[in-house]
Amino acid sequence: MPQLNLTSRLASIPLILLVLIVLALQGCFHGDDDPVPDANPAGYYTKKDTVTVSDGGSSTIAIDDLQAIVHESRIMMMSVSKELLYDGTITSIDGNDYTAEFTIYKDAVFDSTATAAGQITTGASITGTLSGSGFGDGEFSLLYDSANNEVASIARIENTTNATWGAKIGGNAAIADFEFIIGSEADVIDDVNNTSGLFHACIIAPGSTAFSMADTIFYEAYFLIRCPGFVAPEGDYSGLITMRTDATVDDTLVLMMNNGTYSFSGDFK
Repeated sequence: MPQLNLTSRLASIPLILLVLIVLALQGCFHGDDDPVPDANPAGYYTKKDTVTVSDGGSSTIAIDDLQAIVHESRIMMMSVSKELLYDGTITSIDGNDYTAEFTIYKDAVFDSTATAAGQITTGASITGTLSGSGFGDGEFSLLYDSANNEVASIARIENTTNATWGAKIGGNAAIADFEFIIGSEADVIDDVNNTSGLFHACIIAPGSTAFSMADTIFYEAYFLIRCPGFVAPEGDYSGLITMRTDATVDDTLVLMMNNGTYSFSGDFK
């Protein structure tokens, strides 16, 4: 059998290399393989659709006032009408898809936990399916609130034009607003607390703060709640604040906060 001479063998090598290079380049420049950038979920979100969750039994409840604050990996959602707080951590983001874990509070008391999976469209929306029991079983869809984009500053939340920040919190037994004042140094000062409900006669102790976070629309809240006899719901609470305009500029302090066992949250006006 005739043998290929050395020249023929060497001549075939560049052709093989050329074919391999062309194939490699086709793979590199194939547009469909470009990865989708990870979405940025940061922002304040308000309702898009009515949210439906389980009531823990065979029925469901409709929530028409769900709102959310997302800062870095923390996602907090609240319904004032149902006194529900979802405090979560985003555990993964892959393109527009995300997963999260939530702790849920009902009427200011820990209720259950849930996981969530859904989609984020940067600067537009966030949706999710909750997997859990009771209030942790359902779906939500929220829209990014582009109107709420003024950078945080203490001047926006300190009490000047309005005397206090107040809201009914602590379950259905609450008969009056729990009120506090935010000073120019980001200090939180207790005011009216004869409210009945879970936080009746509890006070916000010195050392409580609500300070603005640089280059965001959010404030970090840290409240020291002290109660008669050192009973529940006494503890150290932390969470997030943003400002919302309902009737006049900066007239609603959206506060979402908890201590792992109880929540202290609402639309304070």
